[in-house]
Amino acid sequence: MRSTRMSWLLPDFNARKRRMKRYALVAALSLIAAPLAAAPAKVSGFSYVWPKAIETTPALVAWMKKDRAAQYKDYAPLFNEEPEAGPPLDSYESQTNWTVQTTLPGLLILTGQRWSYTGGAHGYGYTDSLIWDVKGVRPLPFAGLFTNPKAAEALLTPLYCRALDKERMVKRGEATPKDDIFGDCPKLFESAKIWPDKPVYGKFSRIVMSLGAYTAGPYAEGSYDLEIVIPKGLKPLLKPQFQALFPG
Repeated sequence: MRSTRMSWLLPDFNARKRRMKRYALVAALSLIAAPLAAAPAKVSGFSYVWPKAIETTPALVAWMKKDRAAQYKDYAPLFNEEPEAGPPLDSYESQTNWTVQTTLPGLLILTGQRWSYTGGAHGYGYTDSLIWDVKGVRPLPFAGLFTNPKAAEALLTPLYCRALDKERMVKRGEATPKDDIFGDCPKLFESAKIWPDKPVYGKFSRIVMSLGAYTAGPYAEGSYDLEIVIPKGLKPLLKPQFQALFPG
């Protein structure tokens, strides 16, 4: 009786087994016809470094971490899918390297070398700057050192433009007409990274300016790194808490 019941169920079991095989075959063929999308590539080439000397300034470290996160947020999505043409993703780079440039009471000056390559004919690098207000616990733009930024820019611009023309002469071997595509003098506070530097007897002696490629010249000329002697008349334009750090 038991043997007869099992033999009665066997055809139904075999039929279900055959159907399962057919389903498995159809699923396999569908995977062949429509392959799975490639997984995002692992992000590579990213580096962000700051000096150990600033670890004693938690607010500055927090600023660095926030800036690093912003840089990574812009860079990482490029790895979501392989480009259809051009260099492979593993050639991409995003590099930032900060160094302490100068420390005087109340101000900490850092410069950062930034470089990125995300395909195309070449990468792009430039010098960044960070003026840290120690007492105010915040970063300041160069213009933020002054009670009257417009007057400060007006005082510095002729010196800056002469330094720029001199450096262009070195790179090009001849004077450039002012109406040339790279012959004018870009606005100082808008176009350059600027910071005070080279202290002598506890006071800054120079203003340093860096303009990236394409700002004052073609890519082949690279960046323009300039410096001028701090002129008389600049000190009264500074905010009171910074005046002791400048000559005049």
